Amino acid sequence: MNNDTRQIRKIGLALALGVGLIYLAFLKPGIWGIDGNEMFWMSHSLVTKGNLSLPPGGGILGRDGAYYSSRYPLISILAAPLVAVGLVFGYLMNVPTRYSSTLFALLLPLTLTAITTALVFGIALRLGSSKKAAYLAALSFAFGTTALVYAREFFAEPVLAFITALSLYWALGKNYREHAGTSILTALAVIAKPSGIVMGPILCLYFLGKRYPWRTVIAPLLGTGMGIALYLGYNYLRFESFWKTGQGTERIQLAGMVERWLGMLFSPGSSGGLFWYCPPTILAVWGFYRLFKQQRLEALLVMGVLLGYLTMHSLWVFRGWNWGPRFLVPALPGLLALTALIPKKRWNILLALAIVGFLVNAPTLVSYYQRYYAEAADTNRFLNVIALWGNPADAPLFNAWPAAFRQLGDAFSQDVREVIHNVGSPVYIGQLTKSNLLHIVAVWWWVLPAAGIPIWLGFILAAALVVAGIWILRWGWREIKSSCS
Repeated sequence: MNNDTRQIRKIGLALALGVGLIYLAFLKPGIWGIDGNEMFWMSHSLVTKGNLSLPPGGGILGRDGAYYSSRYPLISILAAPLVAVGLVFGYLMNVPTRYSSTLFALLLPLTLTAITTALVFGIALRLGSSKKAAYLAALSFAFGTTALVYAREFFAEPVLAFITALSLYWALGKNYREHAGTSILTALAVIAKPSGIVMGPILCLYFLGKRYPWRTVIAPLLGTGMGIALYLGYNYLRFESFWKTGQGTERIQLAGMVERWLGMLFSPGSSGGLFWYCPPTILAVWGFYRLFKQQRLEALLVMGVLLGYLTMHSLWVFRGWNWGPRFLVPALPGLLALTALIPKKRWNILLALAIVGFLVNAPTLVSYYQRYYAEAADTNRFLNVIALWGNPADAPLFNAWPAAFRQLGDAFSQDVREVIHNVGSPVYIGQLTKSNLLHIVAVWWWVLPAAGIPIWLGFILAAALVVAGIWILRWGWREIKSSCS
């Protein structure tokens, strides 16, 4: 290993650690929403009962009269060790284990997104960028896109984003073992979320274009086949049928595909607006153009990932409680790596767009973005809010800050002990805004009084985490400058 490789690894570690510490300061105090809670309870059951069933009444009736989620298994499996630690922590601290285990489960997406930040740096370098540009692109990913939001949510997207980023990083390398390893990643991508099926064919075509050996070309496809087999087994485990997933096929429709395809890029509405919610991605178009002139296959590989996820999800009639283009989060690492290829004299534009992206997504650091959706559902405005091409005035993009201020305003009159006691309790349409988690500052240290620890102590610790994270990130930047001097 030469000195340059060692330095790149140290800088990547600094990125992951620095971003991770800052993210940790804003770790959420609990999971709100159906998707995240179902996948959490799968993980909880895996630890406590050795299966993936849900509590009675939740999910869909399946094997042996138990209820199962229609969601995806990988995040629940990966989070199981953290959930186990959270259960022990709850016993020791005399707080409800249901709460403590959700808190620890949320460390998984946080950690994976921090590591993905380092992978953005690595992908950019392998595409031919300078270290400084790659570093700025990685920070823009971590703080100027919806990665900042979904690092705090228990969704499948951060897991799939990590797998996608690592797949790109390995594919762009020259090491046969990395190329062969993509077979494992494409298998994991499918069980992370079925849309991950696009990665196998994309990598296969790239390897074919590079005229690599046939064993390399077919490796991603073999992985995809294994992933499909594993998912079919997961279906049988839940519903005693290889083909039943729990999600209705009626939501797969060609009608409206174009509107959804364009909406995920340009609409400011729910589930849409890549360029609205992730402004730095605008420069990915420029980066793609510059890369395409020199390395066509590499440019097409990165853009193929975006088009794969974009097209796959445009076939799905989505109506979830999403913050921006949730389904395109796995494509963000490649897109932000492309931004590192713009001319040096235009780096200020990347920084400006990253700051705009931070301001767009920042209200979710101290509140649940679902607060606005809950308010809309309780006042019969929900269909207006989730419309992809509805009135822009109803879009979450333009209402997140007011909703966040309302949540912060409620926080000072909320008993956090009651919040902890009721975490996981069901909420109903018409009373969604009564959920306790939507009435507190949405950070872990705000609920410390439930464990007998004063808030001010947690605030100091959180501030120390932010300062330490910034110091480490500055160290990484100085390390790059020293090598360039």
